[in-house]
Amino acid sequence: KYLGLPTAVGRITSGTFDHISERARGKIQGWSEKLLACAGREVLLKTVVQAIPTYPMSTFLMTKKVCKSITSPMAKYFWSSSLDKKAMHWVSWKDMATPKCNGGMGFRDLQQFNLDMLGKHGWRFLTNPNSLCARVLKGRYFPYSDFKQATAPKSASATWKAIIAGREALEIGLIYRVGDGS
Repeated sequence: KYLGLPTAVGRITSGTFDHISERARGKIQGWSEKLLACAGREVLLKTVVQAIPTYPMSTFLMTKKVCKSITSPMAKYFWSSSLDKKAMHWVSWKDMATPKCNGGMGFRDLQQFNLDMLGKHGWRFLTNPNSLCARVLKGRYFPYSDFKQATAPKSASATWKAIIAGREALEIGLIYRVGDGS
């Protein structure tokens, strides 16, 4: 690992990022001795545990299993204040990951967050096409088209395949504006 990322990735498997879920589990395990109210557990989970996978998620597409291995201990700790005790989960994690303005708790849906973070790279390609990164990737993966029509061949790197996966999240928010160019 270098800077928390695997150096020789090759093919992404669920075992590639086990260190992230173990790190999150370790943080939660340390809090189990403290008696915290529900609001305190919520703040700890949102500020500490959900921040752990941010950097790797901005570079690689995580598998569903990795996202579940992070959210499962979070839900268990939120409802029982321990990873060892069993407790009734009164609301599903999907409902808790709904934004507060839509009636949820505002926890992150890690799979969607991963795609959103990868979509930022596509936004950078569209807004700054003369950057070194954009020019190198354009020359390698889409020399005769633009980013919106680019594909990921089988020989593509894991990072490029992840950026293409994040493009779908980016396209949801893209709009054309008609104006005079000023």
